[in-house]
Amino acid sequence: MELIHFRILLALKLRGTLVAAARSLHLSQSALSHQMRNLEKRLGIILWHKQGRSLVLTQAGQYLSDVAESVIATVSSAEEHLNLLAAGKTGKLTLGIDCHACYEWFRTILQPYLKAWPHLAIEVTSRFRFDSLAAIEQYKLDALLTSDPCFNRCLSYQPLFAFELVLIVSDQHRLAERPFIKPCDLAGETVLTYPVERERLDMFRQVLQPYNIEPLAHITVEETDIMLQFAASGRGVCLLPQWLVSEKSAGLSLTGLRFENLPLHKTMYLATRPEDVQLEYVRGLVDHAQRSMPPVDSLPSQG
Repeated sequence: MELIHFRILLALKLRGTLVAAARSLHLSQSALSHQMRNLEKRLGIILWHKQGRSLVLTQAGQYLSDVAESVIATVSSAEEHLNLLAAGKTGKLTLGIDCHACYEWFRTILQPYLKAWPHLAIEVTSRFRFDSLAAIEQYKLDALLTSDPCFNRCLSYQPLFAFELVLIVSDQHRLAERPFIKPCDLAGETVLTYPVERERLDMFRQVLQPYNIEPLAHITVEETDIMLQFAASGRGVCLLPQWLVSEKSAGLSLTGLRFENLPLHKTMYLATRPEDVQLEYVRGLVDHAQRSMPPVDSLPSQG
């Protein structure tokens, strides 16, 4: 059976006459009768007969009209859901996050975003951290928070906010009083980083490796709070977004330092497939992110 047959049977049940049923479906009476005769021929059973101007459904017709009521309701619900999906008002957002700082920031906007989109299923994952761009293209991810874009035609990058990386040291550190520092100042230092390959760490790829500098030691720390505790106690130095340090350094004796002639400015992006840019919940995420931009000017106390 085709969907039109279910629509006709339901219309016949609800309207009671051939004329009214045909009018409700925007069909001619002859077209409706033709559809029903073909269906009866295919099923080998009579579904309705006329009684004056009215029509009466047979037992088989009544059964199928009851089925039609359920089928049409299901189809209508599916169409409504698909329309909402197409408009980006509902659905599922699988969001990848490829950096620790991204996680720290995303926590600040997650709750208001969840409240704004109560019917949106959201999954936040780091499973594809090392192959996240391909995961978006393969529909394993829907979006990615990243500060290391790889611009190409397959992805759309929407800028969320700009930020600056600063070197964090104890306010008792030998470099703490410097107005600016140089990469060579880190030659004898222990550097603290997240547990990521050196090729993906700004400390190495932007500060140390371009100047052929090898630190005294390299310690990996998973949690930002612990990393700052280490730095405050003089156990090492770290390179972090200025806004992140401003939020988490309360009560710690820390100093933020900029590098001389080495601006470390970055931008946080939301990467999506181009066709998903206009989905309302994607636009909503961008809007939440841009309205909650972290401060970019202040630094921790200079000692």
